[in-house]
Amino acid sequence: MILAKRRSGFTLIELVVVLVILGILAAVAIPKYVDLSDKAEEAACKANRGAIASACSLYYASTAAAGETPSYPTTYTDTNLYADGSVPSCPAGGTYTYNSTTGKVTCSVHGE
Repeated sequence: MILAKRRSGFTLIELVVVLVILGILAAVAIPKYVDLSDKAEEAACKANRGAIASACSLYYASTAAAGETPSYPTTYTDTNLYADGSVPSCPAGGTYTYNSTTGKVTCSVHGE
């Protein structure tokens, strides 16, 4: 009696089909991931601008409460303005512009 050999494993066609499916999934997922990264950078930049504006507003309020003429600080980079002593920076590498007359903060990358 002749016994038939039983082979197990995947055929080349099955492997190619799996690779094609993985390629399609990667082509769909990578642009979504890049878009989410950009949105996260923009949100972090907006939060940093808010932190700078808030610190400058607190400075304005403290000068008014001290009986002095209320004014915004001349620069936002004074580390005494922030609780932890570190000045926020743009996650996208932009630079913040601070208007010491109005206390408004803008970013060179993400605008206002």
